[in-house]
Amino acid sequence: MATNSGWGQERILQKNLCNEPSGRVYSTGDRSLRSGKYLCLGERINPQNGSVVKVLCFSNRKFLYLKQSTIFNTKICAPPPNEAVQCSVLNIVHCPHDYKGPDNEKNLPIVTSPYGSSIINNRPEISWRSVVDADSYTVVVKGNGVEWEKDVKDITTLPYPQEQKELQYGNTYTITIISNRGDQPLNYSPLVVHLLPFDDVQQITGEVKEIKNLGLPPDEAAFWDMDAIYMSKLLLDESIKTLKARVMAGSKNPSIYRLLGDRYLGALLIDEAEQNYTIAAKLANNSGKTSELEKVQAGLKLVKWLKSS
Repeated sequence: MATNSGWGQERILQKNLCNEPSGRVYSTGDRSLRSGKYLCLGERINPQNGSVVKVLCFSNRKFLYLKQSTIFNTKICAPPPNEAVQCSVLNIVHCPHDYKGPDNEKNLPIVTSPYGSSIINNRPEISWRSVVDADSYTVVVKGNGVEWEKDVKDITTLPYPQEQKELQYGNTYTITIISNRGDQPLNYSPLVVHLLPFDDVQQITGEVKEIKNLGLPPDEAAFWDMDAIYMSKLLLDESIKTLKARVMAGSKNPSIYRLLGDRYLGALLIDEAEQNYTIAAKLANNSGKTSELEKVQAGLKLVKWLKSS
């Protein structure tokens, strides 16, 4: 499978239209636009004969339905206010200031999947970090209409048990991992997750199907479109899994690794963020992508600050 390290973005750069795209056309009633085309800020969209042009704005992660002549600009694509609820290189307010590095977490079975606090899968796979002295773990899931626990050995990933009732849409649950040695519990780590309402899940599923129907290069779709749709609902879990799939497929695009680092940072998985930033830095340096390297270095700087604060 192609790794798409250049993407269609290179065509935009060659024409000196913009440094990076700001949106994409999904359906068009504009004779000069085609479905799948990138949009740059400042471009004019001219719907013809009462038709509608549907575009995805990457910065505010929304579909826009344009019925009249419109300049594609920052006024209609203002970034979303909910960005402020995540730890990121743009907003360190919500980063864990008391993070003390790997030594502080080595005895905790930190939940590593689902990622983040919002999910759409009602039977999520559950993963956690191993604890050196543990010889077993207890997985506990509690919330509205669901309560179960399961003891496991020699694994740190548990598919959601088929015999257990699935999580209920629109409800919040606590996933707790307890590490054990013999009959004695050693430590525990909880994660609170919210399963989106069913209507929201249907909407996200439909929009993802639209993206796939465009037939975009996989790296391009994962980085711009899929991430925009998932992060419109702060679905770090789905965004991370999509980006990881591109890594597993052999992508050598530094932007994929950098964005994966950003999303791990949002999930407060600092070590995973650092690992992907480091790979992104090497790839960006080798390919001479200085603008990407600057973004990667900002991420690594924040990781260093978190580990030393």
